[in-house]
Amino acid sequence: MAKLILSMDGLTLKEIPLTKERITIGRKPHNDIQIDNLAISGEHAAIVTILNDSFLEDLNSTNGTFVNGQQVQKHFLQTNDVIELGKYRLKYINEAPAQSPQADFEKTMVLRPDMMRKTAEAAKGFAAEAAAVVKTQPSPTVAAPTPTPTPTPTSSAT
Repeated sequence: MAKLILSMDGLTLKEIPLTKERITIGRKPHNDIQIDNLAISGEHAAIVTILNDSFLEDLNSTNGTFVNGQQVQKHFLQTNDVIELGKYRLKYINEAPAQSPQADFEKTMVLRPDMMRKTAEAAKGFAAEAAAVVKTQPSPTVAAPTPTPTPTPTSSAT
C-alpha cells in the first residue's frame, strides 16, 4: 500500500497511508490532509489512487504544486517522489511490488466522462484528417501498354 510521509525542515510530522481512492490536501479542515499554513490553498491538491498507481493533481492552487522541484498540474507518482507544498514535503512511498510492463498494459483504464469526450473528439479529428489525406492523394494512373510493333513483310528485290 502506498503512503505519504509529511515533513517540514527535515522533521517527519506524520505518516499517511493512502487508503482512499481520492485524498485531498489543503488548508481547510474538510481536507483529508490538512496543512494549516497560508502558503497552502484551501483546496490545494488531490491524490487519486487506482490499484497500485497514484496520481497527483494540483487543484488550481495559488502557489502551485511541485514534485521533485518541478511545478506540475498532474503527475504520475513514483516511489520516492517528493511533493512540495510551500515549506512542507510529502514523500510518496509505494510498497507494492513492481509489475511487469505487460501487467500495466492489461490494466483497466478509468476515464472521467470529460476525458472520454476528449478522446473521442481526438479520434474523430484524426479520422477526418486521414480521410482528407486519402481524398487529396492522386489516383494512381496506369499507362496504356506500349504496342508491340508487328513486323511488316518486306519485298525482296532479286
